[in-house]
Amino acid sequence: MARFPKPYPAILITFLSVLALGILSACSSPQNTFDTHADAADNILTIYIIVLVAASLVGAAVLVAMAWLLIKFRDRPGAVARQIHGNIKLEIAWTIAPIFVLLIIGIPTMFWVKGTTDEPDADVIEVLATGHQWWFEFEYPGLGPDGESLFTANELRVPVGRQVAVTLESDDVIHSFWVPQLVGKTDMVPGNTNHLQKFTPGSIGSFYGQCAEFCGSAHALMRFRVHVDSLADWSRWVASMNEPPAEPEPGSKEAAGKLAFAGCSGCHTIQGTTAQGKVGPDLTLLGDRSTLAAGIMENTDENLTAWIKDVRSIKPIPDSPRFMPSFTTMPDETIENITAYLRSSKIR
Repeated sequence: MARFPKPYPAILITFLSVLALGILSACSSPQNTFDTHADAADNILTIYIIVLVAASLVGAAVLVAMAWLLIKFRDRPGAVARQIHGNIKLEIAWTIAPIFVLLIIGIPTMFWVKGTTDEPDADVIEVLATGHQWWFEFEYPGLGPDGESLFTANELRVPVGRQVAVTLESDDVIHSFWVPQLVGKTDMVPGNTNHLQKFTPGSIGSFYGQCAEFCGSAHALMRFRVHVDSLADWSRWVASMNEPPAEPEPGSKEAAGKLAFAGCSGCHTIQGTTAQGKVGPDLTLLGDRSTLAAGIMENTDENLTAWIKDVRSIKPIPDSPRFMPSFTTMPDETIENITAYLRSSKIR
């Protein structure tokens, strides 16, 4: 007589799998969509929970029905198979049930979609975000010198409690703007202007963003940060962005770095100086940024020196006039001086 194996290994594997899932569900990450910090992300999470609950109930109903059928119609002594030609009540039920589920999901979704088209608040912060290979440029219309635009790169700063409206454009290929803890993603398409869903940050802190559309060899290294500040700190940042940087002390490394940086002024801007290049990222107040190289490195002296010396050892950037050249032949002292000068530019 055949003997079936005891079910203990299967039970143990199932238990360990459930335990592992439970442990993993307790983990957190900087891009955890369940840890929301803005109204737009809250709305997305609500829709997600509704869909998840509805799908779980449907799945549970199907599994229960399958279990009941397997038990009721199992092969056993005395059981006689019979043909079933249909059941009107059952067919009506499984026609109505999906409609009911779709209404549960669809009605809140329609209200959410409608809400994305609401008029902005009177004090909305407007930002134009432009995707480049491979970095993000942020423009604040009307907040720059003499009512012009204020520019920064790779780190978007906004005040807590104020609505933010981001317009999206691309300078080259399709990119996508995504900050999971604040707002859903929207594509940045060349020749087309898109609008990110308006959002109001509810917490002070730094939130991770990234390009979410494959855009070339350095796509995975195209990241950014959204820093949500108090209104006072954000206003101080705006004011500092409009002021000329403090003059370096004569004879210092910073002063030598300022002279050496003149060769970079054709591509980069530092507000209030003769450096007004528009090819690469704006470097005003670089010393106060938390990251370098589009969010992939901490802003330290060592990292900035390495980035200036040879960007291609850090990012797979083509050797083309469109992109920053490597300066492997430049004396280390000169690069260190430029680093000192750029890192000295901070909020006052």
